[in-house]
Amino acid sequence: MGIFTKLFELFEDFCHSLDLELAFYHTEVDPSRYSLYSQELQRLHQYKVELQEAKQSESVLQQLATYMAVLIGESNPLTADLLHQSANTSKIVKQLETKIAASTAVVTREIPLNEGPFVKELDMALQSIGVHRQQYFGGNFVGNHVHKTLKLPNINTLCSAICKLAESSLPQKSEMVATRTMIFFNTFSKFAKCHSIYDQNFIDEALVHELEQSVQEFMELFRTNFPKGTIPIKMHMVEDHAVQWARSTHVGFGLLGEQGAESIHAKFNNLARAYSAIKGNVHQ
Repeated sequence: MGIFTKLFELFEDFCHSLDLELAFYHTEVDPSRYSLYSQELQRLHQYKVELQEAKQSESVLQQLATYMAVLIGESNPLTADLLHQSANTSKIVKQLETKIAASTAVVTREIPLNEGPFVKELDMALQSIGVHRQQYFGGNFVGNHVHKTLKLPNINTLCSAICKLAESSLPQKSEMVATRTMIFFNTFSKFAKCHSIYDQNFIDEALVHELEQSVQEFMELFRTNFPKGTIPIKMHMVEDHAVQWARSTHVGFGLLGEQGAESIHAKFNNLARAYSAIKGNVHQ
């Protein structure tokens, strides 16, 4: 879902850039004001990328520190170093959140984010294929949303909606929009192919070969069309480890969901209640 969310946010950013052009094209606005707005928007995007990476690092460091504390003790220098790195990363996360809040305030003074006709059209296209984002959780997607959106007819629905709106509202940019949306269509389609393979429960050798080729094509396409795009951890895992995992185990990521492990918590809680009357941890 992380890779899909990244691709969709890139598409949404493109739609917002069209909203900006539409707004400044139809109103008499000082060009320098548009330039400053664009620069601030780029900073905001960079802060969000850095925040995502920092949160991922924070999570990994916290898990490692907890594991090492149990394994070798909190007083061990290695554990102390991990705790120190985790604390520093947490500070960076807070600093970036502050920067994002300040930058967002500057941006929304001009044009509110996600309020333009192109972004709204994209959201309506999502709803037309049965994808309703969680409004009270930052507009996040859930797993089923990804499966729905990555069907080729639904990808075409999203891209076509933006092209049609550009033809009627921003005709001077319609050719550029058509070219760019085709890039997004191809990128989503290539990722959909990878997702359909590695999300299966069992992967035979023929599918492993197909996955290897699909991942290579997707990453080449992503790097070519989004040269400034960062490679998040989940994308790195797909590029460098998914094929190796599939070839060695013939098991897809579909069997690696966390729901099974999470269900064990309920069993532990039931056992704890059943034996809570017994005195002493050893006897329990």
